[in-house]
Amino acid sequence: MLDYIPLTATAGRKVATTELLALATERMRVLGYAYVGNEFSPAESALRFDVIGIAKYTRQVRIYEIKSSRGDFLGDTKWPKYLPYCTHFSFVAPAGAIFRWELGREIGLIEYGAPAFERMRRARRFGMTIVREDCLRATRGSQRLRDRVDDERWIALLETLALGTRAGGSVDLAFSEGAGI
Repeated sequence: MLDYIPLTATAGRKVATTELLALATERMRVLGYAYVGNEFSPAESALRFDVIGIAKYTRQVRIYEIKSSRGDFLGDTKWPKYLPYCTHFSFVAPAGAIFRWELGREIGLIEYGAPAFERMRRARRFGMTIVREDCLRATRGSQRLRDRVDDERWIALLETLALGTRAGGSVDLAFSEGAGI
């Protein structure tokens, strides 16, 4: 039995996708990563990660790939190229857009459902907040892909942070504490 109502075809609206990106970013910050970034593109690559969290000292990198609809998921063939850059990888999508059996065991799936998502949007209009758990629900947590990111990819991530470049602009360096990675 489902404990949520799957979203309709309007889930791919620009506003919904923007809010989903904000929710995924906040979820990453809560996990305690020292650097959390949106639309991050590692140096010397043509890839672009929707949300990335980089931990200090441990080479732990978590990537969230946001999919606004089933068609968006089915049309994306780039995401397997993201896996060497991370220790954990998850999709964030509307409820029912991606089925668990379509993903490998190590790939996580975080869904948001229509009732909680719409409640959150209405509450924001009136200045109220709803806890993150009301909107995002981990259907399946991501498993560790590897102990740490390899040297070549780790350096590409750090170069992007140090040089302050990303796809289409500059990186907003927002560290939660200290400046070290």
